[in-house]
Amino acid sequence: MRRLRAVLVLIVGVLPASTTKNKLLNALGHDVHKSAVIDPVVIFNVGRMQVDSDARISIGNVFKNLRGARVGSYTLIGPWNFIWANPKFRSSPEADPEHVGVFSIGKSCLITRRHNLDASGGIVISDWSGLAGRSITMMSHSYDPKRHVMACAVTRMEESSFVASSCIMAVGATLPERSVLAMGAVLMPGATAPHALYAGVPAKVVRPDISDWVAFDYSEDGTRTRTPAHSLPNPRVLKNR
Repeated sequence: MRRLRAVLVLIVGVLPASTTKNKLLNALGHDVHKSAVIDPVVIFNVGRMQVDSDARISIGNVFKNLRGARVGSYTLIGPWNFIWANPKFRSSPEADPEHVGVFSIGKSCLITRRHNLDASGGIVISDWSGLAGRSITMMSHSYDPKRHVMACAVTRMEESSFVASSCIMAVGATLPERSVLAMGAVLMPGATAPHALYAGVPAKVVRPDISDWVAFDYSEDGTRTRTPAHSLPNPRVLKNR
C-alpha cells in the first residue's frame, strides 16, 4: 500500500495545476489548500506536504525523500529546484526530532530557480525571506572529519533574511533576521548579528547595520508597509480557486 501511494503521488504530481490535482493530493494524505497552485513537479517519497493558501510551486521542482514539506501562504517557489533529504539521518541521535528530514518555508517567501536544498537535518526558512539568483546550496548534513562521522543539523534563515546568488549555507548555519548574505559567500555556523550584511568565505559582517534598507520596511504593528509583487495573487492562482 505504501508503494502504491508513492506511485500515485508521483503520477498526480506531474499533472497540470488544478483544484482537482489539489484534491487528489489531499486524498493521498497531503494537505494542499484549494487556492494553492502546484505546477507539474516530482513528488517522490515525501511523507506529507502542506501547501497553504495562495502559495505557488512552479514547474520542474523535485521533492525527494522528505519526511515532510511545508509551504506558507503567498510563497512562490520558482522552477527547477531540487529539495531533498537523506532518510538515514532520521535515526541519528543528534538529529532535531521536529525538523529532521523536513523542508519548511514560511509565508510570503521567494525561491527563484535552480537551487539545491538539502533538508536531511532540516531546513527552516522564516517569513518574508528569499533565495535569489541561481545555484544557492543549503546543506544540513555533511562529513565531520573531527569525529569521522556523518553529521546533521538544522540550517535556518530567520525572518526577512535574503541570500544572493551562488551562496552556500553550511550545515547548522543560521542567517539572522533581516540580514543579507552577499553573492558567492559561504555562511558557517555562528552568525548572530541581525540587520547585517554578510560577505566572503567564510562569511563575516561587512556592514553591521542595514536596517535602513527599503527591503526591510515595516509599519509600527510589525507588518510590511508594502507587499512584494510575488506575494500578490496572480491570475493563475485566482483561476485555480
